[in-house]
Amino acid sequence: MTRNLRLSAVGVSVAGVVAVLAAAPGTAGAAGKGTALSAHDNGDCTVTITLTNYTNTTYYQPDWWFDQEGPPPANGSDPADFVSPWREVPSTGTNWPFARWIGDPPLHSEVADGVAKWPGSPYNSSAQPDGYESSATIDPREAENPAPPAVADDGSYTIWFRINNGPQTADRVPPASVKVTGCESSGGSSDGSSGGSSGSTGGSLDFGSLDFGSIFKPFS
Repeated sequence: MTRNLRLSAVGVSVAGVVAVLAAAPGTAGAAGKGTALSAHDNGDCTVTITLTNYTNTTYYQPDWWFDQEGPPPANGSDPADFVSPWREVPSTGTNWPFARWIGDPPLHSEVADGVAKWPGSPYNSSAQPDGYESSATIDPREAENPAPPAVADDGSYTIWFRINNGPQTADRVPPASVKVTGCESSGGSSDGSSGGSSGSTGGSLDFGSLDFGSIFKPFS
């Protein structure tokens, strides 16, 4: 099942993804558990991010940043030390660093009608074994706070994306990158690399890792 969050968003099947598929420990994307993110470079300086939700909660929400802006500060870092785009978002119930949300309204995990949602029902990492897809398309040139860095000589940006919030650590998605092509060069150069590798996050699937403060959404 696929839902688009904005007019520029398009549904992308997991099998048709061209770019990166990243999954948190225990999800593996194909296991029907947790969440997964994929990115499709559209070739016109836009990228479509697809979130596949196997859980029964709507409180996983991805963020993104330019290669030059990373790596993210560690969770638990002093928010006073954050440099834009990194910011504390009180509505997440944490003082962790978040960059830009994806899309407007922000992309987040979704749950099909008829599926008992958490909170209110017990949390279930595999409540939607076929996955519920939602997607949003972003244009890195429109980034704010701060403005985009100079485009690379080959007319591309490298951006990173992840899921760093939501009730279970093991069901989040570690950082992964995608090269966004088709951006006109402004004559400058980028210090970022044109690729990247998936990171990893720790955590185990236990209710001791629940972040109850993250139940407020959409985050802004």
